[in-house]
Amino acid sequence: MARPRAFDHDQVLESARQVFWRHGLHATSVEDLSRATGLGQSSLYNAFGSKDKLFAACLDTYLANAQRRDSELLEDTSAGVVERVEALLNTIATEEAERTASGDPRGCLAVNTLAELADDPEAAVTVARITKDTATRLALLADVLRLGQASGEVTTEVSADGLAAYLNAAIAGVRISSQGGASRETIAEIITTALRAIRPA
Repeated sequence: MARPRAFDHDQVLESARQVFWRHGLHATSVEDLSRATGLGQSSLYNAFGSKDKLFAACLDTYLANAQRRDSELLEDTSAGVVERVEALLNTIATEEAERTASGDPRGCLAVNTLAELADDPEAAVTVARITKDTATRLALLADVLRLGQASGEVTTEVSADGLAAYLNAAIAGVRISSQGGASRETIAEIITTALRAIRPA
């Protein structure tokens, strides 16, 4: 019978993710991860195989959690389509504000990772993982926006795919502005402008 792990797998991933999020993949050492997780280097290698594999596990968990959140908000049939989009934007803004207040890493881990690894040929699998996740999110947004177009809640002057790309850019703008120290009032104005853009004229 295999011996049970003597650590909380999810907590180790969370602790490691915070380190990767703060410093990036390349600048994070195994010693950093060992200190953050409380596991010796040999235990980390035995559990995850390598630093890169541990990072992949952290990133996969992050992406899965974000997708789950997006789906719950955007597929909430008790709310109108624009209300669902507003809930998503406000949720992301609140997350960024809370991270800023607590001193936690800021921005989107996926976006930060792309910025670090986009030109790294050895990171092609990681970049492809993030690209696939982005495509899934855009498809979810576009599907919901098409429902809004059919019901008259969302403008038809721009395609649902185009509006989804615009909202994705607005989300990035919320994150970057928050990282730059923008006030909650400024973030609220960004969200208001984005919502105005998707409503019928």
